[in-house]
Amino acid sequence: MGLYMGLACLAGLFMGPAARAERMVTDLSSHSIKITSEFSGTELLIFGAIERNIPQGDGGHGVVVEGADYDIIVVVQSERHDMIIRRKEQMGPIWANKEFRTIKNVQGYYAITSTRPLDLILPPEQLRDIAAGMKQLKVEFLEGATPEERKDFRAGFIRNMKAKKLYTQQEGTISILEGILFRAILEFPANMPVGDYQVDVHLIRDGEVLLSVKSPLEVGKAGLERIIYKFAHEYPAYYGIMAIIVALFAGWLGGFLSRKMSG
Repeated sequence: MGLYMGLACLAGLFMGPAARAERMVTDLSSHSIKITSEFSGTELLIFGAIERNIPQGDGGHGVVVEGADYDIIVVVQSERHDMIIRRKEQMGPIWANKEFRTIKNVQGYYAITSTRPLDLILPPEQLRDIAAGMKQLKVEFLEGATPEERKDFRAGFIRNMKAKKLYTQQEGTISILEGILFRAILEFPANMPVGDYQVDVHLIRDGEVLLSVKSPLEVGKAGLERIIYKFAHEYPAYYGIMAIIVALFAGWLGGFLSRKMSG
């Protein structure tokens, strides 16, 4: 009930003359996600409304809704960082990491959802411009690599991120209600990286991106996890020393209790 009331409020904002034919208002169910020790993942609702204004007479504007003619693409991505990917090879009876490559400036989380299959909405070059689709993701390597190696490592990287549910692509899952109100639901796994995210909602018609609306999303640690996380990043040397001390103490305590129990 609350969702539909919120969507109706968004639709009510579309009053008065518009500078262009289409207008779009979007919002998120939450602009902040807090990760605690009990965090097991969450869902994010992205919703909005579309309006198309057609002039009537000399001075007025008539609101004509033609939502069925539109497509929506939603892209959610985290901050970009360098990441290392390793390739395992069998060496005798065991598997071991033999080669690695550093991927430059890549998203730790990436999700996309749309009203229809992406290749039916936009051509590849336009999908690439808005970073829409796994095929269009920019993956560059810090170390030199042959074209075949780049292809293999890229495929392995995306496969690993999908297995961790950090990269997802859902096509045809955005619903448009009454031809004007739309909604999309994206899942965030428990292992999602912290940082500043960006949510891009693109309005498309007849193979053209008409409007793009950006919304910020903050993902951060909360409670004790936040204190530990900040300490580890602000004082990494002290955090490392403390981690070693705690590990040594835990080992000594385990040995001491084992001797007590056996004696």
